[in-house]
Order: sequence, then structure tokens, then C-alpha cells
Amino acid sequence: MNKITNLKELKSGAFINFDYKGTKAILVKTASGKVVAYSSICPHEGGIIEWDINLHKLLCECHLSIFNVEDGSVYRYSSVFDNMKNLTPIPLKIDDKQDVYAL
Repeated sequence: MNKITNLKELKSGAFINFDYKGTKAILVKTASGKVVAYSSICPHEGGIIEWDINLHKLLCECHLSIFNVEDGSVYRYSSVFDNMKNLTPIPLKIDDKQDVYAL
């Protein structure tokens, strides 16, 4: 288990890119204070998922698919595709010191 951050260092709306089991991942502290993490590899064509602070959504800039930050579900996807999978969630552990770990 590798420490990603401490909640005291993470403001609402902030994000951190990190490595998780050999792949890219993203952690976001939502406006409601929820801390979530997902694989930042798009489930369709492998583009990189980025946090769009203006939309408060996760975005694949390769094909402009948008994902809900709260649960990783598809918000909108390009009409080129028939279907899109949700983002892959990464389980987190927050200890008594408010350190955040990916499991």
C-alpha cells in the first residue's frame, strides 16, 4: 500500500495523478468532500482521463467522453460509439491520520 496524499493537503476540487499497479490513475476530492479514485485509462480506446475543474467531470480528451466524478459512470459519450463502459474504480483506505492509500 502506497500513500497517495493526506486529506489535509487536498482541497475540494483538487486532483492527483498517481501510479497504481503499473498503470495511471487519478484521485479527486469532489466539491462535496468525497474522495474517489479511478484508473485514468479510458475504457474505450485507452486515452488518458483528465479532471476538468470547470465541468466538475472527468474527461477523455481523445474522443470527448465525459464521466461523473462521484461514481465513474458515463455522463456523455461521442455519438461515434454505440456504448461506453464506466471508469474502473480504485478502492481507497483513509487512516486515522487522514493519509489516503490505494488498495
